[in-house]
Amino acid sequence: MNKRLFNPGRKRKATLKDVAGRLGLSVSVVSRALSRRPDKNARVAPNTVRKIAAAAKILNFHPNRAAEFIKRGALPTIGVFVSATPNQLIADLLFGISESAQEEGFPLQIDGDFSVKGFRRFMRHNLDLAHSGVISYPMLITQPQIAREVERFRMGGGKIVLLNCALEIPGVPVVAMDERLGGRLAAERLLARRCKAFAVAGKFKERGPGFAEKLAEAGRSADFFSKDETGLRKLIKFCKASARPAGIFAVYDILALAVIRLLRQAGLNPGHDVLVVGYDNMKLGEVTDPPLTTIHQPFREEGRLAARKLINLIYGVEEKSILLSPRLVARESG
Repeated sequence: MNKRLFNPGRKRKATLKDVAGRLGLSVSVVSRALSRRPDKNARVAPNTVRKIAAAAKILNFHPNRAAEFIKRGALPTIGVFVSATPNQLIADLLFGISESAQEEGFPLQIDGDFSVKGFRRFMRHNLDLAHSGVISYPMLITQPQIAREVERFRMGGGKIVLLNCALEIPGVPVVAMDERLGGRLAAERLLARRCKAFAVAGKFKERGPGFAEKLAEAGRSADFFSKDETGLRKLIKFCKASARPAGIFAVYDILALAVIRLLRQAGLNPGHDVLVVGYDNMKLGEVTDPPLTTIHQPFREEGRLAARKLINLIYGVEEKSILLSPRLVARESG
């Protein structure tokens, strides 16, 4: 027997009829309750809607978006344009987007050619296939060469959600990290560890300013050093000349690990003579010596929220921008 045709271990896809049968309701009631655009004249009681949604989740029911969108002359596809950089943060972001999209029955098309040419091709592809929405980083979306494609996409009913930026475009919500709060959390940690001197390595968005802001509230200040070789040499000299322990905030984890290596080479003991806090909570930080204190950014949750907001926009629901709060992960380095 052809196992590809008969597989007793493979679950049949749940249907509206399955959900209705589980609750003893009619298919039409279940359909209205699960519809993103319910008939205003045929409402379903809120308690019944909740029961139906719970049953649909248990049965792993997913709506047939393709059939729904064919009537609109569109495809229920979400285009995702992110950096092709192979790191944990991008992976978490894509997993989050995928989770929300899968729950709602929206397939994804992912592109990572971070160039003007690549983004124009991406937008044209979404236009040609009448895709429903786009999730994108903002770096290229405001470029004059691309503005026409973006405007055409939006004029045709396409929706856009942006990630990690401060842009304000009417009708385009942004899901971003509170970078300033992350810097403040790093300062709070080093202040609590009674550091005598403070430094910031590198520059990234609002992380350094947030760090300096929190220090200023405590009547302290920080010296800033660039991430290049010259800047890091000056940072090590600063640590040697400072009272112990000194505190360093490196604005991303890879830089923090480089600082720890240089401190050791200079005869300083990271986690004792100099306390180091990084940013990003990359997996490598868990196994370094000493394990890295860092700021965790909820990229997976960012992805889930971005996809939910985009799908709500597609169905005519207004969405607002949101800032997500990072959190401190305390380990031995700081």
